Amino acid sequence: MSKPGGDMFRIRLFFILVAAIGSIARADAQAVRRDSAKAFQKVRECSAQMGPDVITFSFYQPTQSRSQFCEDIPETGPTTMVIDTLQDELRDMTVEIRIVEADPKRDEDAAPNEAYLPPAQFRSGVIQLEHDFKRKGDFVALVRARSPDGRKEYNARFAFSVGEEFLRDWTAVAIATGVALALGAGWYAHSLRRKGSEKTKLGKA
Repeated sequence: MSKPGGDMFRIRLFFILVAAIGSIARADAQAVRRDSAKAFQKVRECSAQMGPDVITFSFYQPTQSRSQFCEDIPETGPTTMVIDTLQDELRDMTVEIRIVEADPKRDEDAAPNEAYLPPAQFRSGVIQLEHDFKRKGDFVALVRARSPDGRKEYNARFAFSVGEEFLRDWTAVAIATGVALALGAGWYAHSLRRKGSEKTKLGKA
């Protein structure tokens, strides 16, 4: 006859194992949904407040010719950032763009430029910046707009990552898989100890 304590231990392990498998399934589902979105060219617009106005960001890469990206750029390499100024006011202002590496311990205004677009007017409302990202990491686009007379100045900040989307997905999968394997090993070891204990009792009897 099995002991109540042993049964409860196995039941707890079973539910924890189910939860771990569920975590793996959710991580896989997220990756599948993201890949499906790319396959169907799903467009995600990302916006930032710039004074009273709104600007939107889109990223493109030649290796991902049919895809448009938002906060997560999948690979390093040549990348095109496109900013749409939705309001006419910004089209009459000079706009400057800096891309710097994200670092919470450092003043972004003093950070060295990863990429730079000097001040200019963009009458079409579309601003385009080309850059070849050599390394993975987190970055920030700093956009500044000034009126011709210098009386108005608006600023916007947009954070994004390069080459880290895949790593985040599969790190979650690896952690959940490790937890599931550890729980399975614990369950197996407990079963072996229980069987050994029962054999010892039978031998003594």
